Amino acid sequence: MSQPKPRRQVPELLAPAGHIESFLAAIENGADAVYLGLKQLNARALATNFTLDELSWMIPYAEQAGVAVHVALNSLITAPELAESLDLLQGLSDLRPAALIVQDAGLFHLCRERFPGLPLHASTLMTVHNHCGVRALAEMGARRVVLARELSFDEIASISRQAPVELEIFVHGALCFSYSGLCLASSYRGGHSGLQGRCVQPCRLPYRQGRNRGYHLSCGDFSALEWLPRLLQLPLAAFKIEGRMKDAEYIGQVVRAYRLVLDAGSDPDAQAGALGEARELIAQSPARRLSSGHLDQRAQAEILTPHRSGSSGLWVGTVKHIATDGSRVQLRHRLQAGDHLRIESDQGRERETFTVNEIRTGAGAALREAAAGTNVVLGKTPALQVGERLFRVGGKRRGPAGLFAKIRKAVAEPRPYGAFRGPRAPLCGTDQSHATAAAAARGQDQLLVKLGDYADLVAGFQSPAHRVLLTATKRNLEKLARGRMQPNQQRRFIWSLPPIILEKDCTYYEKAVAWYCEHGYLNWELNNWGHFSLFERRHRPWLMAGARLNLRNTAALATVAELGCRQAVPSLEITLEELRALATSGAAGGAVICVYFWPALHVSRLQPKLQPGTPFFSPRNEAYQILHQDGCTRIYADQPVSWLDHLSTLRALGYRRFLCDLSDGPEPQGRNLAQVVNGFHHERSDQPASLFNLQRRPLPERRRG
Repeated sequence: MSQPKPRRQVPELLAPAGHIESFLAAIENGADAVYLGLKQLNARALATNFTLDELSWMIPYAEQAGVAVHVALNSLITAPELAESLDLLQGLSDLRPAALIVQDAGLFHLCRERFPGLPLHASTLMTVHNHCGVRALAEMGARRVVLARELSFDEIASISRQAPVELEIFVHGALCFSYSGLCLASSYRGGHSGLQGRCVQPCRLPYRQGRNRGYHLSCGDFSALEWLPRLLQLPLAAFKIEGRMKDAEYIGQVVRAYRLVLDAGSDPDAQAGALGEARELIAQSPARRLSSGHLDQRAQAEILTPHRSGSSGLWVGTVKHIATDGSRVQLRHRLQAGDHLRIESDQGRERETFTVNEIRTGAGAALREAAAGTNVVLGKTPALQVGERLFRVGGKRRGPAGLFAKIRKAVAEPRPYGAFRGPRAPLCGTDQSHATAAAAARGQDQLLVKLGDYADLVAGFQSPAHRVLLTATKRNLEKLARGRMQPNQQRRFIWSLPPIILEKDCTYYEKAVAWYCEHGYLNWELNNWGHFSLFERRHRPWLMAGARLNLRNTAALATVAELGCRQAVPSLEITLEELRALATSGAAGGAVICVYFWPALHVSRLQPKLQPGTPFFSPRNEAYQILHQDGCTRIYADQPVSWLDHLSTLRALGYRRFLCDLSDGPEPQGRNLAQVVNGFHHERSDQPASLFNLQRRPLPERRRG
């Protein structure tokens, strides 16, 4: 074991570990901390990940080397998983990692109430993209906030000057097309939620729009190496490397590259030398095309790679023929036994990885390696298909059993841990008033409609809706400020704050919210955690938690109730099984179920070369529409989501508040208000619609162990 490192003044270098090999590679190459996931409830569920028993050895081992361990428990927790999460939290509380990285609001509540010794870091999946978000999460108990990857250098600088807690930023790795925390694309088509760590990466697929074909939503990789001298001038706590799915060789090289630059100090010559050596190490690491990501807003066009496959790694060969004794592959680059390859389908979809165990010539002679340009037969592989491409993502792996033996030899004894020992009483929040209970008993529905354009407000108030919501865009805020609203309309009215408020717009929204509250507009729907910090207590607003807060369990509902929300809209990804579990826990009274909506599956700062107004198609012929508005790109499916046919099922569970959201979609939805309200009253969908996840299982292929 190496000696513990002295405390550094530079930001912590935080490295990923998806398996034991990369855990050790990160430590050996200079990481100050590693972050890793359990086999449950983490946002990289497809990585190998670890058990609590393994962590009981690994955490003491890392601490002996002066390296902190952060545990990512950053998946959304569904209602059926809440009891299991108590056991995990108890085990982690006993094991004492340096931090717990969380996304689900329910974990803030559980840790504050039952495990106050666990330091919480707010995951990038909480979509913190302005100083308001940092401030709100600090109030919720986060000691550190991981900022969204979609921020520019100037935005990071502005946020860091106003941050009351530590900030962490990504400096290297993959980029998502969407803002993290707002992507519904993987979940929509197959129920594999990226917010539960199961993203199947639909943004990596090729799409076509007429003759325009390409990987239009696929991003290259991100490297802030050249920006480190400027980033080091900001008050940031940690630089994070993405890559829990990467192999140990990649992790070691990237960590070593950033360690060189961070250790070079402020001397220009030393920095230049370190940067040169670091560039060479990064060049040897399998990656997509690198760019500076969003740090330089003028160079955002470099992020998208429409003419390149989205697969990471080095394209080493293509499958040409399948035979009983193996797969014939034409090599573009040298291949060795022990190489780690990722499969990409001929449609551009990434498949699993495998290790090359057997290489032969066409005549059957065994090879340890083969040169570029040759044709070889690979045996003992997963089932391959002609046309699939193979990408080298790493070299020969060291045996995990031997590596764990090394750890056990170095640690005197594992750290003990146990199961949760307290009461498991259900938690819930939001409005459970006697009036609500009485209305439920009488079977009275409350209909809410949400609109996107000020011009539709008249129709909204003429409808039978009990509440009328309007998206608080700048345009709508300014139009209503110049107009008039009757007192009875004002009581029915709710402003709905948009999920994205850029850092430069925070002051505008702070003033707008204060002005409206002072003029009696006290009803607000919140769709980002930063929205909570826009309100002053003296205004005493009536708050509703919106669907983009991704609430899926009673502890999360308790969190927003503590923050002042009287009602809450559960996650758009929620299933009927989860809604049944929430109702059983007594949460139906304060829940507002969105039964009609046309959500943006992607919300992005990038502008792919696709034309608005014309559908584009996936390899499976799934149709999508793209819209550019207010500095954001939004991508929609070809039809809305409607649960209007299932209202009786929801009522039978005890739900009585229902939201029809016409604020979003590929075209203005306000004109459909009468049709949708009529469908609500007759319990039918009058147009083709998706059920999204309503009838799916809430935990598809969730790993256990």
